[in-house]
Amino acid sequence: MGEPLPLTRGGRVARVVGLVALWAVWVVVATAWLVLSGVAGEAGAWRWSAVAYVPLALPTWGLVRRLRHRRPVAVGIALVIWLLVWGVPAQATPGFGRVEAFADEWGAPPGATFLGQTSEGNDWCFGDGCPTVVRYYAVDDAAGAVSAVDARLRTEGWQPRGLAHGPAWCKGDFHVSAWKPPATWGPVGAHVAPVPPGAEVVELRVGANCL
Repeated sequence: MGEPLPLTRGGRVARVVGLVALWAVWVVVATAWLVLSGVAGEAGAWRWSAVAYVPLALPTWGLVRRLRHRRPVAVGIALVIWLLVWGVPAQATPGFGRVEAFADEWGAPPGATFLGQTSEGNDWCFGDGCPTVVRYYAVDDAAGAVSAVDARLRTEGWQPRGLAHGPAWCKGDFHVSAWKPPATWGPVGAHVAPVPPGAEVVELRVGANCL
């Protein structure tokens, strides 16, 4: 197959205008879908961002293939698509899946027995705040368990911050805090087991962003 016929000046201008319009609409719509649906903040989100952005290469190539300097343009476009595929999930607020996975990785207060968990917030950080997992543990000494959690966070380089729900420790995309609930505390949901006799409760909060 031979080289495509060169374009007139007007044809080149029309192609460039079409390229700009295509990218403006596609990137805005794809990014809005990734962010508003919450999938951009989940583990493995790059797969969904690839589905959203990689197909853009086909109509883009159709517009640039007859341009005079199409190869450098094509390389630049491929680089931008790659940056979008990886960059949008990297900048997105972690969703509930990533928060829960991080909470699993971080672990529990020393000597604690897991009672259950609840969740707060939403993927857009509106109103109720960003995605947060609240886990409840039974311990022998709640004050000692909270002090141990704070000491570990300090040792691991977390920074103390005052957030909307109270003091917490922040690092990267997450915040962690441990609390001793008031004496009037009771089970907060069907998935939280009763507190064993003689035990105390510690509330461990792991959430996205330090807001």
